[in-house]
Amino acid sequence: MHYILFPDVTNAQRLYDLMKAEGIKCTFAPTPREADKCCGVSVLYYDDSFNERIMTLIHDNGINILKFFEGTSGNPDRMKFC
Repeated sequence: MHYILFPDVTNAQRLYDLMKAEGIKCTFAPTPREADKCCGVSVLYYDDSFNERIMTLIHDNGINILKFFEGTSGNPDRMKFC
């Protein structure tokens, strides 16, 4: 599982909308506990071949992220949204 962590919901929503428009399969998900101690929202995507395109979307649209996180443990279906 591939997660993008954000400082706020506004940036998460902007990137989510752009990724959907590009045909990148993604969903909102809670920030994995392994990635950050604080609660938060993240965008979960499934195919890491889109990493470069996602980075371009982030850069070209001035979206603020905290980090990328590669999650391998836990339940990937835990509280997924959208």
